[in-house]
Amino acid sequence: MNDAAVTGENPVPDKRAVIMAILMGGLGVAQVVAMPLLAPLIANAFRVTEVDAGWVGLANLLGTAAGSLVVTVFLNRLSFRVASVAAALVACISQLSVAILPGFEEALMMEALAGAGAGVLLALSAAVVGASSNPDRGFALILTLQAVVAVAVLVVIPFLTGGESLWPVTGFMAGVQALLIPLGVGLGARFAGAVSASQTSLVAPVKAGLFMKAVAYFVFSAAVGVLWVFAAVLGQSAELEDTAIGQALAVGNVAAIIGSLLAAIVTSRLGRIGPVTAVCVLMFVSVALFSQDMSLGIFYVASCLFLFAWGGGLPLMMGAVAEVDITDRVTSLLPVLAFAGMGIGPALVSFSPGGQDLFQRVLLTTSFLVAIALALFCLAQVGRRFMLRH
Repeated sequence: MNDAAVTGENPVPDKRAVIMAILMGGLGVAQVVAMPLLAPLIANAFRVTEVDAGWVGLANLLGTAAGSLVVTVFLNRLSFRVASVAAALVACISQLSVAILPGFEEALMMEALAGAGAGVLLALSAAVVGASSNPDRGFALILTLQAVVAVAVLVVIPFLTGGESLWPVTGFMAGVQALLIPLGVGLGARFAGAVSASQTSLVAPVKAGLFMKAVAYFVFSAAVGVLWVFAAVLGQSAELEDTAIGQALAVGNVAAIIGSLLAAIVTSRLGRIGPVTAVCVLMFVSVALFSQDMSLGIFYVASCLFLFAWGGGLPLMMGAVAEVDITDRVTSLLPVLAFAGMGIGPALVSFSPGGQDLFQRVLLTTSFLVAIALALFCLAQVGRRFMLRH
């Protein structure tokens, strides 16, 4: 029995739509990656405390989640072209509005709206790429582009913050959102209709596997979130200089790009269990290298291994979810699952055993999450193989 017969997959989108979706997924993440710099700038402009800056990021993230959920619920009823163009316009106008509004609360509302627009775009991008003939490669290229966009955004914003006005920064962010409008036009109206009645009978056998793969993806995202948040803190605890830590993480981002590109080349040619297991082993090795007495060289190696595994692991897992998601609804939620996992993962460190030893807590939390993710993924994949044979 072939994959199509098992999954009842819908007609795949054409090549132009997939290219537009990849570009949309890469650029659509600009707001999220800009938050470490954008949130404090907005808080400072409205003269609120630094603690209140966290509300900016929360508003944007909640908006992103809401936008993705809308796409998930109404996926088969949406005109992809209309929805993506409208979402890009909303994100663009909302970001511009932050600079002219009189109060912080209004700015939060605009950031939530901007996040909602980004959420729609990211979800549509994931749905289209997930329905393509090679989702692994598409997701890998999206993550590669996201890493490049992150570097560009974080490099440009500091040069736009000389005065008290938010106009230069919000204008830049709005300009990035505006680039998404022509991409939405090229996305097309829709790549497939609703799942047919004959296909729905095939949903039950793969539902458990789909759920397990989605949870594995979420848990793996939580694991990388732990290291992303605590890597610099661990470096400082080892008495490394801040400048050197920043340079090591920058080099690590290059490793993440290489990991994503390698995943794009490998796709599913080597199967899925082997590459995902290799990625998880690299995560185990990486977190084990972080220690109180580590040298700068060890920190470089640990950071590069972790970010390489991040860049390579996520597209492999996303492709595995898309492989069995006949409705593409779960696939459209993958961006939100990643952000949610990265937010929840670091919080779990406080519940980890290890006393006052932060290194031990990070090691145990990350290793535990990676082990769960790998176990769930392998069980789901083995179950799928059994179903294909029978």
